[in-house]
Amino acid sequence: MRAITRRDLLTAEPDGRHHISSAVVLALPEHCKAVCERLADMPGVEVHAFEKSRIVITIEGRTSGMLGATLTAISVMDGVLAANMVFEHAEDQEARS
Repeated sequence: MRAITRRDLLTAEPDGRHHISSAVVLALPEHCKAVCERLADMPGVEVHAFEKSRIVITIEGRTSGMLGATLTAISVMDGVLAANMVFEHAEDQEARS
Protein backbone atom coordinates (compact mmCIF):
# COMPACT_ATOMS: atom_id res chain seq x y z
CA MET A 1 0.00 0.00 0.00
CA ARG A 2 1.31 3.45 -0.98
CA ALA A 3 1.60 6.15 1.68
CA ILE A 4 -0.60 9.22 1.30
CA THR A 5 1.47 12.30 0.68
CA ARG A 6 0.76 15.94 1.45
CA ARG A 7 0.49 16.51 -2.31
CA ASP A 8 -2.28 13.87 -2.50
CA LEU A 9 -4.26 15.73 0.14
CA LEU A 10 -3.70 19.17 -1.39
CA THR A 11 -4.44 18.17 -4.99
CA ALA A 12 -7.24 15.78 -4.03
CA GLU A 13 -5.97 13.11 -6.40
CA PRO A 14 -7.88 9.82 -6.05
CA ASP A 15 -5.79 7.40 -4.04
CA GLY A 16 -7.70 4.17 -4.65
CA ARG A 17 -9.41 4.48 -1.29
CA HIS A 18 -12.97 5.20 -0.25
CA HIS A 19 -13.38 7.99 2.31
CA ILE A 20 -16.25 8.42 4.72
CA SER A 21 -16.73 11.06 7.39
CA SER A 22 -19.28 11.83 10.03
CA ALA A 23 -20.17 15.44 10.73
CA VAL A 24 -22.47 17.55 12.85
CA VAL A 25 -24.20 20.51 11.22
CA LEU A 26 -25.57 23.28 13.41
CA ALA A 27 -28.47 25.14 11.78
CA LEU A 28 -30.83 27.88 12.82
CA PRO A 29 -33.79 26.02 14.38
CA GLU A 30 -36.30 27.61 12.00
CA HIS A 31 -34.21 26.46 8.99
CA CYS A 32 -33.35 22.96 10.21
CA LYS A 33 -35.90 21.07 8.09
CA ALA A 34 -34.98 22.97 4.91
CA VAL A 35 -31.26 22.42 5.56
CA CYS A 36 -31.91 18.67 6.05
CA GLU A 37 -33.71 18.54 2.70
CA ARG A 38 -30.84 20.33 0.92
CA LEU A 39 -28.29 18.05 2.59
CA ALA A 40 -30.21 14.94 1.53
CA ASP A 41 -30.10 16.17 -2.10
CA MET A 42 -26.30 16.54 -2.08
CA PRO A 43 -24.33 13.72 -3.71
CA GLY A 44 -22.44 11.61 -1.16
CA VAL A 45 -24.31 13.08 1.83
CA GLU A 46 -26.72 11.14 4.03
CA VAL A 47 -28.74 12.65 6.87
CA HIS A 48 -28.98 10.27 9.82
CA ALA A 49 -30.73 12.32 12.50
CA PHE A 50 -31.68 15.82 13.53
CA GLU A 51 -32.94 17.38 16.71
CA LYS A 52 -33.59 21.05 17.36
CA SER A 53 -30.68 22.69 15.54
CA ARG A 54 -28.22 19.76 15.26
CA ILE A 55 -28.04 17.51 12.20
CA VAL A 56 -25.92 14.34 12.06
CA ILE A 57 -24.66 13.41 8.59
CA THR A 58 -22.14 11.21 6.81
CA ILE A 59 -20.20 12.30 3.74
CA GLU A 60 -18.63 9.81 1.32
CA GLY A 61 -16.20 10.40 -1.52
CA ARG A 62 -13.11 9.27 -3.42
CA THR A 63 -10.71 11.61 -1.63
CA SER A 64 -10.31 13.40 1.65
CA GLY A 65 -10.32 16.63 -0.35
CA MET A 66 -13.79 15.83 -1.69
CA LEU A 67 -15.06 15.42 1.86
CA GLY A 68 -13.54 18.75 2.84
CA ALA A 69 -15.03 20.49 -0.20
CA THR A 70 -18.47 19.09 0.61
CA LEU A 71 -18.18 20.16 4.24
CA THR A 72 -17.13 23.65 3.13
CA ALA A 73 -20.13 23.87 0.79
CA ILE A 74 -22.41 22.83 3.66
CA SER A 75 -20.92 25.41 6.02
CA VAL A 76 -21.85 28.29 3.69
CA MET A 77 -25.47 27.17 3.10
CA ASP A 78 -28.23 29.56 4.13
CA GLY A 79 -29.40 28.70 7.64
CA VAL A 80 -26.20 26.84 8.59
CA LEU A 81 -24.22 28.22 11.52
CA ALA A 82 -21.43 25.60 11.54
CA ALA A 83 -20.45 22.26 10.00
CA ASN A 84 -17.84 20.21 11.86
CA MET A 85 -16.22 16.94 10.89
CA VAL A 86 -16.27 14.46 13.75
CA PHE A 87 -14.51 11.42 12.31
CA GLU A 88 -12.95 10.32 9.01
CA HIS A 89 -12.19 6.81 7.83
CA ALA A 90 -10.57 5.59 4.61
CA GLU A 91 -10.33 2.07 3.29
CA ASP A 92 -9.01 0.46 0.14
CA GLN A 93 -11.57 0.18 -2.64
CA GLU A 94 -10.70 -3.53 -2.93
CA ALA A 95 -11.79 -4.09 0.70
CA ARG A 96 -15.23 -2.70 -0.14
CA SER A 97 -15.84 -5.17 -3.01
